[in-house]
Amino acid sequence: MTYEYAVYFKLLLLCGYSDELQNYIDNALIEQNPLSEIVLELSQNNNDKKILTILNQYLSNTDDSDIDYDHTVFNLIMDFLKKHYTSGNLNIKEITDLMNKIAVNTNREHEEPWQTMYYLGDFYGEAEEGYFDMADFKRKFDAFINDKTYIFNDTETEPKLSFFQMCSMLLKSIFKRN
Repeated sequence: MTYEYAVYFKLLLLCGYSDELQNYIDNALIEQNPLSEIVLELSQNNNDKKILTILNQYLSNTDDSDIDYDHTVFNLIMDFLKKHYTSGNLNIKEITDLMNKIAVNTNREHEEPWQTMYYLGDFYGEAEEGYFDMADFKRKFDAFINDKTYIFNDTETEPKLSFFQMCSMLLKSIFKRN
């Protein structure tokens, strides 16, 4: 098991999704010969807290900067989210809530690519309450989940508005109408 996979499974476990890890372990028990120590240790436990402890101990063997969060871990998470969204296992609200939780658990929620994931949960709530256009939100969500198009992409040349600046502009436009 790579460290990126360990982070991926840890993030899912922290959000209450243990099935992916169990499937990985089941496949590894069949395919790996000899079994890696981490797979063997994980296979002997079915308590999520104990499994998280094992994953944390495994991850402590490497420097956090050696883990490819922004590409490998992110792509694993996005594949998981897209699979559950397109299959209908999770609806858009559940997916955006999960995105927010996952981003927070990375401790990278204010850096792309995790920042878009983090804010989509908030934006869904705002669209649901009518502060943003739901159709526009769904277009942005679909672009993100299908093509990984970031809402807060730092590589664009146009100046970015912060989340608070966008909210301020929204509130000003609401009060001007009244």
